[in-house]
Amino acid sequence: MAPAKILERNVRVPQQRPEEEEDMDEGEGDEDGAEDEEDDGQDEESGSDMDDEEERDEVDGDDMSGLDGDVEQQISSISFGALKQAQNAVSHKRKRGSDEAPEQDDKLESLRKRLRQIKEQKAGAQSMPVERTRTARDDPDASNSDSDSGPSEDEAPSKSRTSKHAPAEQTSRHQVTRKRTVVDYPRRVIRDPRFDSIPNQPSTAHQPPSGTADKAYSFLLDYQRTEIDDLKAALKRTRGEDDIYNLRRKINSMENRLKAHAAKEREQAVRSAHKKEEKGRVLEGKKPYFLKEKEVKERALVEKFKGMKGKEREKVVEKRRLKESQREKRGMPRDRRRVAG
Repeated sequence: MAPAKILERNVRVPQQRPEEEEDMDEGEGDEDGAEDEEDDGQDEESGSDMDDEEERDEVDGDDMSGLDGDVEQQISSISFGALKQAQNAVSHKRKRGSDEAPEQDDKLESLRKRLRQIKEQKAGAQSMPVERTRTARDDPDASNSDSDSGPSEDEAPSKSRTSKHAPAEQTSRHQVTRKRTVVDYPRRVIRDPRFDSIPNQPSTAHQPPSGTADKAYSFLLDYQRTEIDDLKAALKRTRGEDDIYNLRRKINSMENRLKAHAAKEREQAVRSAHKKEEKGRVLEGKKPYFLKEKEVKERALVEKFKGMKGKEREKVVEKRRLKESQREKRGMPRDRRRVAG
């Protein structure tokens, strides 16, 4: 067996001879500077050391017992080069466990760098269309020159829109309808007088009569009056209570509509008369006076009573008096209602 192998197996034995250990330490100190320069050679020697360690493990216990007595003689004949080789093998074995942790850290760090690079590439790809639109908007001259030179591969239109305000792009493979307009014909224009311009609209509850439309559709009022007469005649012939109730309700509704229309006409007549008077006063140099809605209703009510006969006027006055009295009673306490009744 080689002396280097024996020395590597029995590392603790040289403690019996301190003088030789001092010489070995001095040799090691002299050769420390050469270790840094011979890193490549040590890597090759480490491979052979691994083989030596495997062979060392196969040594039997009998060999160990026989070698204990001859250690001193063998050490005296070992050269410093063999001792240095043995020391390098032992130090490499001790450092192997400490080198595994830095290697794992290096692998993790490389993986992290790779992930960061992938994320940066994705972020750059997403920001490319936005940057192109900004540059085209900021520098229109440059965009015109680029368009004249023709589109390049990088500037090819993408499937996604560059802006949410841009129109949506559609592929040319989209199927087009087979229906074609061969002959254009004029469309029918349906006219509804209810949706004509404002001067021609008929009067409503929220709008005074305009004059033109009411005169054009005055025949509708005649239709309503004849319909009321027909309903009254049918009411006389009807015997069922439910039918009588429904007919009376319908007749009252139609009569109220006619009364409301007549009231609107009276108010419009009051406004038109007052407007004519104010025009004459303005020509004289006076300021115009505009009637309030309350004053318009009061004057319209006066005109209503003027057109009534004596008995009809008394009935209307009595009806209004009862209505006002009932309204006052509802506001009284219960005790005062009994006394007033």
